Amino acid sequence: MTGEKLMSDSLDDGRNGRAALPSVSLCFPAYNEEATIADVLQEAHELLSRSGLEYEILVCNDGSVDRTGAIIEELAGKVSRLRILHHQRNQGIRATFEHLYAEASGEFVFLNSTDRQWPTSILFEMLPLAKDWDIIIASRKDKHYRAVRKFVSWWFNAIPLILFGVRTFDAGAVKLTRREIIHRFSLVSQSPFSEAERIIRAARAGYRITQYPVETSDRRAGRAHGVSLSVVLQAVRDIPAVWWAIRRERVREPQIKRASVSS
Repeated sequence: MTGEKLMSDSLDDGRNGRAALPSVSLCFPAYNEEATIADVLQEAHELLSRSGLEYEILVCNDGSVDRTGAIIEELAGKVSRLRILHHQRNQGIRATFEHLYAEASGEFVFLNSTDRQWPTSILFEMLPLAKDWDIIIASRKDKHYRAVRKFVSWWFNAIPLILFGVRTFDAGAVKLTRREIIHRFSLVSQSPFSEAERIIRAARAGYRITQYPVETSDRRAGRAHGVSLSVVLQAVRDIPAVWWAIRRERVREPQIKRASVSS
């Protein structure tokens, strides 16, 4: 089904008394993506501008040293509803995610990559699920990783299930997330494990989380920047910090309830 047809059907549903699709902020982190960034943003513009959906497009240039920043600025007058964020120096993927999240204004936030692994068109397949789910994770049917990266990814998703009893499915994947979840929880993670921590906290608070398996492509150009030894080591430090923080919160919760009853 095309994006235009899906949006039209959903808007008709809204006029007939059923809930229309929510507004959405499309967020794109970018670091040295000069080979793909223009196509990604233009594709998003073409898809969304014809959809009838209430949306905005945010892109954050994380201190790129190639032409990524210049290309984004060149698109400013061509891509409507585009908001551009720039980091003067590279701050890393977690900081870039959080900056985009903080600036987003839609009811839902769609976080995608700019390396063309996930087509933006999957948003139209995921949005109808938003009436029943608060976080929809576009889990990869096949991860185009080498052995070491596959192990890191497996570990990244196994730990939350083992330690917290929460399935994060594919925490590092593209997501459609209710924006209130992003602003509700204070995170302790200083690495990309923050994506898993947010899902863990949302699940504990009763939010509804599911996956939407998708076929993804291999990276078209450049190289991945999300996983390095320093990032992995920081994630290793974050895991016990998150466990301890949540454990302390569990201890305090009954005390808060008792104090509330007494008052």
